[in-house]
Amino acid sequence: MAIYLSNFEKTLQAFFSISFLLIIFDSYEIFTVPLSWLGSFLLTFIVFMLYGKEEIKFNQLMFICVLVGLLPTLLTLTSSTYSEEKLIYILLRIFSFLSFVFTSFVISKSKYKKVILESLKLTFYIAIFFSLYLYVAQIFNLYEPFRNRPGTGILGFDQQNNFWVSGSHRMVGTFREPVFLVSVLFPMFLVIHFKNINSIKFYVGAALLFGLTKSELALILVILLILIDLIRKNIGLNNLLFFFVFFICFFIPVKECDISPSNIECPQYTNSQSTSSDQLYSDEIENINEGIKNTPIIQIDRVQFEDRERSDIITFALNFVSFNSGFGFNNTNEIYTKQLSENVNQEMYLVNRTLPEYLKVKYLSKSFGTGRYFLIYENVNIQNNLLFNTFSIGMIYLVFVMLFLIHFFYKDFNHGLMYFLLVVSISLASFEDLLPIFGLCIGLMFTMDRNES
Repeated sequence: MAIYLSNFEKTLQAFFSISFLLIIFDSYEIFTVPLSWLGSFLLTFIVFMLYGKEEIKFNQLMFICVLVGLLPTLLTLTSSTYSEEKLIYILLRIFSFLSFVFTSFVISKSKYKKVILESLKLTFYIAIFFSLYLYVAQIFNLYEPFRNRPGTGILGFDQQNNFWVSGSHRMVGTFREPVFLVSVLFPMFLVIHFKNINSIKFYVGAALLFGLTKSELALILVILLILIDLIRKNIGLNNLLFFFVFFICFFIPVKECDISPSNIECPQYTNSQSTSSDQLYSDEIENINEGIKNTPIIQIDRVQFEDRERSDIITFALNFVSFNSGFGFNNTNEIYTKQLSENVNQEMYLVNRTLPEYLKVKYLSKSFGTGRYFLIYENVNIQNNLLFNTFSIGMIYLVFVMLFLIHFFYKDFNHGLMYFLLVVSISLASFEDLLPIFGLCIGLMFTMDRNES
């Protein structure tokens, strides 16, 4: 019996590790299916197998919560007709919500938390290794697997960006954007940090990983972690080293073209390949580059919060919070985009007296002039987990999150602080869906004490 359990645990750990790896390879896809989707499906399947093996029973409260969460979406589905593409989009949103609830509940009841935690920690180390390699590879033109998943641009087929000509090079790792890396890996880091005694190499690696993203989300979460560790009186050498390395990596710029001028994407390299007819232009660029070289390389980066999208989100939240009874997963981004496009539509009317359909044909990018004309033909995402689910499910979602935190603060204040930071890291994530990996992180926090392993 003991041998069977040992073999089962090894198999379970291997399958969880595979699903976690697929999830973090966000920038890749196979047959137009993102690997992160495959990872989420595999993770849900594994949790379903655990649910059957351990004979875990759902209570009626869970069914009520799921029904309340899906009710706005189900009501809109029955009252409207959708194309096949739109219907698949809605079903994926529903699956994500169901798998999040299912995963968090089953993992919280499972007796295999230690095995899952070991898989999570192993995957986190692999993420650090791959991310650091890709970071160096992008600077020095080393081999990097082709990032074949479309970027997050409006047109839907944008190339992923991993080069910054004037700003500091940013860690993207296996994700499409630095903020996506932070959104997925920071909740994983918190669970490992709160539940294990970890080595110095773990904290140094994590500090490099998050600091080099230069992500404002990472800065906010690390500051909150400092405050919570201070309140919990949990400051040791490892914590201090993590904070120190993080802030160095975050504020010291690493300019790609200063470190590796021969990089094929740098202006210096491009100018050296130009023809003699472009010599005058090349000389100008070289003078500019020479001036850049003469400036100190090591200087403190100024944190510049890109507030256009944030101000749009806040404006939308303030304008629609009183009307929010749950728009449904299928309508929230559409309503958000419609609100943003009001000024664009007014501008188009004043300039052209009518919607210039002919311009959308002539300019295939459908983005012309100086306004944000893409808002008239393409929905944009809120890119905030808390607000998307609040407006999709309704204010009851906010109430549930608050009751969830109050319960743990009332039960144990220190434990409540840990849950608070985990919930904040998920709520501020740029992924709008409540992903199963988020549910797993929440489930792992249940009934496990630090140093238990």
